[in-house]
Amino acid sequence: MKYGKEVHLVTRRHLREAMKQHPDAASEVEAWTTIVEAVRWRNFAEVRDMFKDVDYVNGYVIFNVRRNRYRLITVIHYAKTIDGRQTEGHVYIRSFLTHKEYDNPGNWDRRFAHPAAAWRSPERQRAGPAGNRSPHSKRPTGATRAKSGEPQ
Repeated sequence: MKYGKEVHLVTRRHLREAMKQHPDAASEVEAWTTIVEAVRWRNFAEVRDMFKDVDYVNGYVIFNVRRNRYRLITVIHYAKTIDGRQTEGHVYIRSFLTHKEYDNPGNWDRRFAHPAAAWRSPERQRAGPAGNRSPHSKRPTGATRAKSGEPQ
């Protein structure tokens, strides 16, 4: 297990930035982080068992923070068993948005992409938000993404 955790959060810096920008949400984000690091989810149903108000929308797992005042947008790669070995899960932090910002799905995958644009190559900058995605991401893009609903 990487870092002695069950789930690897990618990247914690985004959560620190969110807590700094929205101090009223800091304690709840810290509690969420502690819980998420200690679990090994294998599917969305297990996430929902732990967080009753979590939603799955178009490949994103969305957590409500501060009673729906904020939304934590994530992409989760669930733990799997491969050749008898359990893999760790990954939770990719995509955005931390106010309720109003969340109403525009264009913000969901962009919030933290802008600061990184300075180091991206011109080709990746032209590629837009998809060019900022983790190379390990297997999340479908564009028209292949489900319209809504939970994963099958």
